[in-house]
Amino acid sequence: MREAGARDVVVRTVLAPAWTTDWITEAGRTKLREYGIAPPDGTGPVASGAVAVTLSARCPRCGSLRTREISRFGSTPCKALWSCRDCGEPFDSFKAL
Repeated sequence: MREAGARDVVVRTVLAPAWTTDWITEAGRTKLREYGIAPPDGTGPVASGAVAVTLSARCPRCGSLRTREISRFGSTPCKALWSCRDCGEPFDSFKAL
């Protein structure tokens, strides 16, 4: 950071509370979509212990919900690999945590 011109840099490592995709702002979700990654919808498990089941992920390229999960494991552990049935593009989608 200093080599790039930043001064007074402080790096803090915070382990608690654990990060969650619910913290992604709407602007962040838009940027993920523009990059080609389907962002999480912001709905995680509810307090009663029920778990939301993802039936489809909205394609970040064309917006279609006619998608299918190709692999539960994507480019990182927090993402799954999906494919759009309308435009044919593969894309990563964040898993609901």
